[in-house]
Amino acid sequence: MEETPLEAAQSFAAPGKRKINKRFIYLFVALVIIFVVFFGSRFLGQDKTQDINDVPAVTTPTEMPTSTAELSPSGSPTPSPTSTPTPKPTINPVDKSTGLNRNKLSVTVQNGSGIVGVGGKASDALKNLGYNVVSTGNADNYDFVNVSIQVKAASSEFLALLKKDLAESYTIGSNSADLSTSFSSDALVIIGK
Repeated sequence: MEETPLEAAQSFAAPGKRKINKRFIYLFVALVIIFVVFFGSRFLGQDKTQDINDVPAVTTPTEMPTSTAELSPSGSPTPSPTSTPTPKPTINPVDKSTGLNRNKLSVTVQNGSGIVGVGGKASDALKNLGYNVVSTGNADNYDFVNVSIQVKAASSEFLALLKKDLAESYTIGSNSADLSTSFSSDALVIIGK
């Protein structure tokens, strides 16, 4: 029997086609699903995680707010007063016993101990009492043992008050009312060791 061309074409497979491996298809589909799950939610705006820069700053309140309404025995809210922060009392710079206003005396504080921060600490203490501290710096040497106080003759009435105020925290060494009139402030306080 003779073969017809149609029968010959049916018996031969196409030489260029390959079978696609099913494992490759499953791996590809799995990778697409993983990509969509992890990265797709970010692009769709459903990402629940926050960047550290997106987190708002947390502030700590200085006073906890109180409730503005409380329940009465009948179950209805009754208004209650809200608390307001109490301002810190300011220290009165006027001395009660002498009547001298500490704010009227300009003071220069110098560190004569060589220990870092001693002058600043004394300066802060005097400011808290109401003195007008105009400058803080280092003394010409670090050989001072106690506190040295000098005031101008025109401000000599402040010498006893300044001595009394500093004696609460420091040991007073020398004190005088002979500060040069050309000095930039009314008083010079040198803090020693």
